[in-house]
Amino acid sequence: MNEEPKIKSSKSTPDADPAPVVLEAAGVRKTYRLGRVPVRVLEDASIEVRRGEWVAILGASGSGKSTLLHLLGGLDRPDRGTVRDAIRHEGRDVSRFNNTELNHYRNRSVGFVFQFYHLLPELSVLENAMLPCLVPNRWIAATLPLLAALVGGGVGAAIGFFAGEGVLPDADVATDPKMAVIAAVFGVLGAALGVVLLQIGQVIGERIRLQSGPEAAASKATLEEFGLGHRLRHKPSQLSGGERQRTAIARALASEPGILLADEPTGNLDAATGRDILDLLKKRHDAGLTIVMVTHDPNVADYADRVVRLEDGRAVEATA
Repeated sequence: MNEEPKIKSSKSTPDADPAPVVLEAAGVRKTYRLGRVPVRVLEDASIEVRRGEWVAILGASGSGKSTLLHLLGGLDRPDRGTVRDAIRHEGRDVSRFNNTELNHYRNRSVGFVFQFYHLLPELSVLENAMLPCLVPNRWIAATLPLLAALVGGGVGAAIGFFAGEGVLPDADVATDPKMAVIAAVFGVLGAALGVVLLQIGQVIGERIRLQSGPEAAASKATLEEFGLGHRLRHKPSQLSGGERQRTAIARALASEPGILLADEPTGNLDAATGRDILDLLKKRHDAGLTIVMVTHDPNVADYADRVVRLEDGRAVEATA
């Protein structure tokens, strides 16, 4: 275990006011069903996370650690109780967000690191790290194709109406019904061409963002800081376990979230690599990042400022 003294950046002194609460779960209850048998995992569990704090949630396998983390991150909803985010949503109950608000919360307010990395195998290290920044705005993604079709259709119809007479045989008379049909056909073709041109433009735009956009520069800087500057074009299958986890952490930090949620981030790594990952998290924590980390290992929990134990579905405070 690394014996280097840790900077307890979030702990207050007797003369200092405590840091504000940025994430809170109050009286949450969660029950799952195994066949016909209900299994209650959490029972009125409550936890507060303060700005700049590193909180470890410690407990045995099956105690509800990951469930509590998923509730805090908006990946699941409690059966009862509230989860409040005070960073970007002014203390609103996350469990009551609509789908758009929930997606924004999960993409911007919190970052996730999992035990098994969950990298996309077809993407490079850089593309995986940039993934949160590449998620399009849902409203824009739904509106742009329609707008492209309308514009393309309108231009096509106008061309068909004013210049469509040239497509008629020389002996044919350009009556209004015929011109209307020609305008409609040109409108359909124009709409299809507009959508195709939009898709081509989006692909080119994404390539530019991946190569030289501000998101690429930020992700490259993070990956270089994590010792992966020489691995930017590699696929996850070409990386070691520690390199995959560092890529996953870089991805979690890409959208500059206020809180990092880590679920057993060293559970799939050997001891030496696990210490490297914890030291990396500690460096970010010392710079001000708020971390909530789930673990079953007391040695890993030693890195935290504060430890919360899950016992009988309830959160019990302990001293780190």
